Amino acid sequence: MRELPSTPKIALARALKKAPAAAVPVGVTADAAVTRTFGLQVAPQDGLEDWLQGAGQTGVTLTVPAGYQGEPVFIQGPAEGSGLVHVVVAPGATVTLQDSWQGRGEHLAIGVWLEVGEDATVNWLTYDALAAESAVALRKATLAAGASLNWTVAGFSHNSGASLITCDLVGEGARATVNVGVLASGSQHLGYTTRMTNYGRKTGGHINQRGVITGAAHLIFNGIGHIVQGAQGADNQQENRVLMLAQEARGDANPILLIDENDVTAGHAASVTRIDQAQLYYLMSRGLSKALASRLVIRGFLEAGLAEIKDPQLKQTLFDTIDETLVNADA
Repeated sequence: MRELPSTPKIALARALKKAPAAAVPVGVTADAAVTRTFGLQVAPQDGLEDWLQGAGQTGVTLTVPAGYQGEPVFIQGPAEGSGLVHVVVAPGATVTLQDSWQGRGEHLAIGVWLEVGEDATVNWLTYDALAAESAVALRKATLAAGASLNWTVAGFSHNSGASLITCDLVGEGARATVNVGVLASGSQHLGYTTRMTNYGRKTGGHINQRGVITGAAHLIFNGIGHIVQGAQGADNQQENRVLMLAQEARGDANPILLIDENDVTAGHAASVTRIDQAQLYYLMSRGLSKALASRLVIRGFLEAGLAEIKDPQLKQTLFDTIDETLVNADA
């Protein structure tokens, strides 16, 4: 097996000792102009991708044509089994992409590869609400010159596992923002590694990760920003913030910057903390119960990671899940 991607404090090698559940065709709702081809057309780059595509796993490739200005593309993961998807957005296209995963099973594998062509714009929303025994997810975006990506990842699954989010800014002037909002509860053990790499000149990338932990759950956030040699004028920023609500909750926020070029800007912020008592006091002084005040503070905290979700029905679903989780935790 090829070398595994760097995932500080996440035991990825241990997770990959188990064979993934068989890949099942995903559901796709898209304009007729978006073509579908069985097969990934993606060569594995490391041990994780070998694992995802090994043992005859098959997937689907979706191609958004050049200059596309049509309807959003919806990808629905299977109810049972793993899923692999390759999305190619041709130059000059503008598209909204949403992938939703709510399946069950043992040792699920999710792989989504996105290629964004020159001067194309993608708004990408990922929603995870899995109920599997465990899951490993890789989502990887590659941007050409002048491409733009605004990506929100909502992690509301009930299983333990690892999620790796990779964004490669290859072409000059490419820009990307990755917002991650995660709720961990019960005895979950979750690891999120979000990597932003500036390869091209004058590229810009921002990682914003927010996590809330209840019960005895453990959540790890790794943020990796890498500006390679030759990427003059690049910018790479990140925030990793974790809010713990219980004594047994455990959280890690690990910001990592790798800078191989001089003419660049980069920065990071990280925090692992308990709920703000001053905010609670202010809300309770206005007549709110402690339980309701806590939920409002937590909603506000996660909103920074989920602010780009425009679908009101999905946002309400996420907030209903937050409320239900917190009520169960207090019971």
